[in-house]
Amino acid sequence: MRFYILSVLSALLAAAVGPAAAQSAVGPTVRDVVEFKMIIQPHANDAAGLRQQISPSGTRAFIVTRKGDVAADANRYEILLLNLAPERLAERRPAPPEPAFVFDAKFDNEAGYPALTQVQWLDERTLIFRAKIKEAVYQVYSLDLPTRKLTQLTSASTSIESFAASRDLKRVVYVVQVPNPPLKDGANSIVVGNQWFRGVMYGQQELKEQVRAFRFYVADVGTGSPARPLGDPFIQANLGWPVANISPDGRWAVLPKFERDRTKAWSRQYPLLEEAAKVYGPAVNRDPLGYFSGAMSFSARRMVAWRLDDAREQTILDAPDDSLIGGGQSRRDKVWHPSGNSVVLAGAHLPMTDGTPVSTSSHVIEYWPDSNRWTVVAKLNGRLASAAPIGERLEVIDAGKQRQFQRVEGGSWQEVPPAALTLASGWTLRVQEGVNEPPDAIAIGPAGQTVRLTTLNPQFDVKTWGSMSTYGWRDAKGRSWNGGLLIPSDAVPGKRLPLVIQSYNFKPDVFYLDGPNLGGRASTSAFPGRAFFREGVMVLAMRGQPGRAAFKDDVHQNLVFNEGVRGAVNALVREGRVDPARVGVIGWSATGEKVLNLITFSDLPIRAATIADGDANTLFSYALTYGFSDYTWGHKETVNRGIPARPSLAKWVETDPSLNTDCVRAALRIESYGVPVRNFWDIYALMRRQYKPAEMILVPGGSHGLSTPSERMVSLQGNIDWFKFWLKGEKRSAPLLANETDASLRVQYEAWDVMAVLKKADDRRPRCPLPSVG
Repeated sequence: MRFYILSVLSALLAAAVGPAAAQSAVGPTVRDVVEFKMIIQPHANDAAGLRQQISPSGTRAFIVTRKGDVAADANRYEILLLNLAPERLAERRPAPPEPAFVFDAKFDNEAGYPALTQVQWLDERTLIFRAKIKEAVYQVYSLDLPTRKLTQLTSASTSIESFAASRDLKRVVYVVQVPNPPLKDGANSIVVGNQWFRGVMYGQQELKEQVRAFRFYVADVGTGSPARPLGDPFIQANLGWPVANISPDGRWAVLPKFERDRTKAWSRQYPLLEEAAKVYGPAVNRDPLGYFSGAMSFSARRMVAWRLDDAREQTILDAPDDSLIGGGQSRRDKVWHPSGNSVVLAGAHLPMTDGTPVSTSSHVIEYWPDSNRWTVVAKLNGRLASAAPIGERLEVIDAGKQRQFQRVEGGSWQEVPPAALTLASGWTLRVQEGVNEPPDAIAIGPAGQTVRLTTLNPQFDVKTWGSMSTYGWRDAKGRSWNGGLLIPSDAVPGKRLPLVIQSYNFKPDVFYLDGPNLGGRASTSAFPGRAFFREGVMVLAMRGQPGRAAFKDDVHQNLVFNEGVRGAVNALVREGRVDPARVGVIGWSATGEKVLNLITFSDLPIRAATIADGDANTLFSYALTYGFSDYTWGHKETVNRGIPARPSLAKWVETDPSLNTDCVRAALRIESYGVPVRNFWDIYALMRRQYKPAEMILVPGGSHGLSTPSERMVSLQGNIDWFKFWLKGEKRSAPLLANETDASLRVQYEAWDVMAVLKKADDRRPRCPLPSVG
């Protein structure tokens, strides 16, 4: 009987999705994608960062790479030394890259937080870095290059999040997360206050689930004395990790201090702070009591000096800087003089006089901690992006534009025309890549000649991996959208193909491998990318918003995304390239919410979708993220046009996808990383209750950007299988995943066969009548 039922289901499925096609052998497999070696430092072609990776003498440089090993289920990290000897470069016979340090990381589950990071030159023979070696927590290490001797400099009990070391390696300043359990020692109950759900439910046992608290320490290396704290623990602010700092002579540190109680008042005085608070911390004005807004909400930040011998704090400027949330907390904005006597601080506002700002702009200043005095180097035209030394000059990226300053006689600074930094030999170092060209290090000579320094993936011929080309279209409202189009290997003129839209980002000058091509440390979750090339599936990589600049219409952003996807599909259908009945879409992180709204509130016939560790504007997600960040809450209230209470209750009901799951027609795959499930449990449960095709994959050890090879295989191969099944009617016949068997693979497809029958019945139901659809 069971065999008969499955036979009937298979027949119905064949009628629903069409005959299977033969698989092309051209193009990368998922395993090839996972095992592709990428540069992770510098990150995303960061030219200023790459300059810092050239040795003091200019004769060597380093890059850091990561490569997955599926068989070992580990990531291999390498620090590769590049020889910049000008005579060999001129002869176009550079020395091969030399592995200075190599190790395999087993527990390496977050692409954005690699097990080897923050590598930097201490001097010509020494590198220092932060790493998780032999599955230990992050510690600080030094590497003596001539002997390859590795020395552990710190012994922190929890992971070091950032560090800075003195020139003689006798002192290290670092920051760690310190325990902050919801149930305090000796207590029998928890006052929840504005702590968030996961912190209260799981924070007693899991440090990563707690409301994060940090503390700076200074360690005197080699003395055997315990590290000394610099100030009290403080709650994480601005969704970023605080960054350590130290003067070259080890006497001073300049560290951030967060001033939540002064944010509202300061934002009235400094427009750049007001702009940031409005976008990232709406509760500064809506919730001045901090009654419902979480501890990681936006807060003004200022820098203070610490005398390390006696841990004495010293005010530099009684004013905020112009930093933003997240990555803005780790920007390069401090440059010490080699003597350690002074430091340049960039992006700082000047203090007020008699309650009035001296200037509403931010500035670059130079500060002398011994005498506690400062002077202005330059006034900035906008918000600072970074500041870094380039040779004898100081370079700042001011409102997106490059500005350079040079010290003149008497010690003051003078702005000079920007110039590219070259080595003494006249050569420059670059990471060269293109959308179809993997990143490799090159040297560019005085006459413009190019010499390749690395070939990181000689085992692959990427010319057989398909060509990603830029693609532009307009939606029905005339908005301009852009993305990248990857056409499968077996495409023939006039043949309409299945299409999968990978929604997050696309950069036309960065190599496209799998997901958002933002650099080697970007997301590696859910997006198979070029692995679709061999499967007869076209890929459109697109941003979550139109144009190239930031999209400001927060209220209508999900509707605009719907219109952008419709415009893309319509354009490709008009061109005869895409079968409109075989369209799928993948969303991750922020575009998870957009994909959820697309499959709920658009009548575009999306056949299958995946949402991986995605955001959501649902009541369930709203409740779960209480106390996490007022930015998160503010966003949900904006897109749902109010709070889920009268008088805006009706608007919330109309725009909340979880209250309209009867409108969903797509077969939905939900991927959730880490424990507990964050979003989409409501969507999953409600779709299953209505006999709609839905599957949830939980990766308990995973993090937002999957990195462990076995977890990446589950996600990427799972999505290849999912979309081939729904868009092509094809099934994988051979086990490929860890611990997968013929039997477990058969069970997977038996479950999907049932879903296919359920989808056919669901497709016959009347279309959702909501006026917001269409």
